[in-house]
Amino acid sequence: MDAEDLIFASIDGGMITVVRARPRRQLEFRTLEEMEDALASDVFWRPHRSFLVNIHHIKEVIPWFKSTYMLKMNDKKQTQVPVSRSQTKRLRELFKV
Repeated sequence: MDAEDLIFASIDGGMITVVRARPRRQLEFRTLEEMEDALASDVFWRPHRSFLVNIHHIKEVIPWFKSTYMLKMNDKKQTQVPVSRSQTKRLRELFKV
């Protein structure tokens, strides 16, 4: 898998959804942890337990409620990914927020 092609991945109900810049092909990962281990750690980040994002595909950082943030991704739907409170410090380090 071309890591730069992956915009983000999410898990809901035990099913992983992968959003890519190019057409899909089957990926064989059972967990986001497994996927994260297989990808470059300096490019991918877990802003929330249910999401793994490519930091190069973050379009905008949006301030949210009570000192939290949402990430607007660079996909067709401009998906908003939550940043957990425990990951706020890492967000500030990455983007100098």
